[in-house]
Amino acid sequence: MVRNLVKNSVVAPEVLLEHAPIGLFVAKPNGECIFANHALYKVLNLLNTNIVGNSYISAMHPDDRQGAIKQWYESTAKGKPFHYTFRSLSKSKGKLLAIHAIPLLEDERLVAYLGIIEDVTAINETERKLYLSQQRYELAAKGASAGVWDWDIVSNEVFYSTKFTELLGFDNLAFGNDFASFTEQIHPDDLAQFNANLDVHLSDPFEIFDIEVRMYSAKQHELWFHIVGEALRDDKGKPYRMVGSMSDITEKKQSQQVIWHQANFDALTQLPNRNMFTDRLNQEIIKSKRSGSKFALLFIDLDHFKEVNDTLGHNAGDLLLVEVSERLKVILRETDTVARIGGDEFTALLCNIYSLADVENIAGKLIQAIEMPFYINNESIFISASIGITVFPDHSEKMDELLRFADQAMYLSKEEGRKQYRHFNKTLQEKTEKAHLLTQELRLAVINQQFEVLYQPILCISDKTIHKAEALIRWHHPELGMVSPAEFIPLAETSGMIIDIGNWVFQQAAEQVKKWQQSYNEQFQISVNRSPAQFQVNTTQHDVIWLNTLLQLGLKHGICIEITEGLLLDDDEFIKETLKKFQSAGVAISLDDFGTGYAALSYLTKFDIDYLKIDRAFVMNLEESKQNQALCEAIIVMAHKLGLKVIAEGVETREQLAILEAADCDYAQGYFISKPISHVDFDNELKSDDPFSVEHKTHAKKNKTPAT
Repeated sequence: MVRNLVKNSVVAPEVLLEHAPIGLFVAKPNGECIFANHALYKVLNLLNTNIVGNSYISAMHPDDRQGAIKQWYESTAKGKPFHYTFRSLSKSKGKLLAIHAIPLLEDERLVAYLGIIEDVTAINETERKLYLSQQRYELAAKGASAGVWDWDIVSNEVFYSTKFTELLGFDNLAFGNDFASFTEQIHPDDLAQFNANLDVHLSDPFEIFDIEVRMYSAKQHELWFHIVGEALRDDKGKPYRMVGSMSDITEKKQSQQVIWHQANFDALTQLPNRNMFTDRLNQEIIKSKRSGSKFALLFIDLDHFKEVNDTLGHNAGDLLLVEVSERLKVILRETDTVARIGGDEFTALLCNIYSLADVENIAGKLIQAIEMPFYINNESIFISASIGITVFPDHSEKMDELLRFADQAMYLSKEEGRKQYRHFNKTLQEKTEKAHLLTQELRLAVINQQFEVLYQPILCISDKTIHKAEALIRWHHPELGMVSPAEFIPLAETSGMIIDIGNWVFQQAAEQVKKWQQSYNEQFQISVNRSPAQFQVNTTQHDVIWLNTLLQLGLKHGICIEITEGLLLDDDEFIKETLKKFQSAGVAISLDDFGTGYAALSYLTKFDIDYLKIDRAFVMNLEESKQNQALCEAIIVMAHKLGLKVIAEGVETREQLAILEAADCDYAQGYFISKPISHVDFDNELKSDDPFSVEHKTHAKKNKTPAT
């Protein structure tokens, strides 16, 4: 077979192959070597070993044999040439050999491979140096703004490009040429991470070196740099050189810092915002679970802050919030966190507490600090704060529950008089759970029609007739019995169900007043309470439902909407427009519970109101209280001067009615006239000879159910 390759030579084939200056071999398809010349033994440094009869891989470095076998089988399977570079078993370090073999075929059948083995160490070193040079300048060319560094790890000499030193403000010649010149400029707080990342990369070629650190310039300015690098390794994987670049990212970092600050801090007070606070709260939970320590969460809400905005303007309100934040920071410890989470609401995180007395002491100081007068735009402003307190882990170990419970405790402090703190407790938790269950039941009540509308007559004092009434909703729960409106109306407002409930009450009242107008008095009117929640922008479609109902029933008058003083405080154009729409459809407007809110008298002129209702608080002791008499008389006179009719609520005695009549009050409503009754009973009373007669009545019986 081999003889056929050289049959035309004048020299014997065996002599020709044996003395060829390059290492030759012939191997069977299974890898067994059947011929090897002298040059082959020499290049393999195996002069005292016979490889004929053995596999060719026996001359390879053990780490390279698996790859050679795989490549050999792929070549023999397809009858293709075989090429492979490997390390020999020679003691010469770094010696690389290359095999190039071609398939020999007989009758299209693979019978052997004829190949050569040559020393390519010098060629590989040249290619490596060429690659090193090419890599260095590819890095330099990758961006003119990047500085290049080239570190000879063995000698510790470093090549720094001119751009590298320029970025730091140094002269290239004065910078130094060792690696310490580099690391000495790194910020002390970042140096440990830099060295750690570098060590990981040098020990593991699969770990990249890519880091952002702060470095000092020649003028000691703190700059940010993005540094990348890659180590070059010898045949054993040991790094001997590292090439890299660095880019100035100071502006990018500053922009990121601005964005981060905006995302985590309140723009007005510069306190942490809700996002930052919840993150710190979560971290404190993790830390306290690990250490077994406790911390307290305070929910702080300013009392009457809205009045400041309404009377002095939002600019004064903003300045007040800034002053409040400063006072909170003075009282709290450095280890604590205070945040503004929205509007006039603040939270405080008191870490490592040892007793509730410590928490109460701080809460008390916070209340005292806010109670002191503020001086804003030459005005003295007096406000107070209500605080709710929860403790980890006593009340909960969950972040959302701690916040919610603290919020509930804060509202408890407001309900009990404001300007104080309250702890979250089991009673409050039970109340909260009851409210949750009642809210669920309320949803079913809407579906199962467990509601009833009662009507309380409103007496025209001058002629003692009834041609007005107020529609009042009642809830008949199949298991709980009668549920007080004072209990379920707030839940309906917070859950949004007040919209559907209000629509239903309006529909019932509109249909009923139409009947009473036809059968009793064409001027009959029913008042319907409308919650502030029903004046939101997203409830506009429900206004259309009310207006269409009036249109379908042909009611050009007969409905009066009762609103509260708090609604007027917003002085909102949307609310004004909504009221105008109803008034254009013949609906009257009544201001309920006058005198108990905080509406300025000027609001009575800004809004077009038809009726003013004196709150029951001024009527209940009218016989004994000269002060209440004076207040009622003043309200009546003022209302009449403004063209408003007056309705007095809570009238329970003949004496109260007589005093109101003497004061020229227009209407009276209360248990002395009648408690709220069903439309059937009301209808029967209207058909009687003397409907709701008050001439022979004495004191009305007290009833705990409010006329809501």
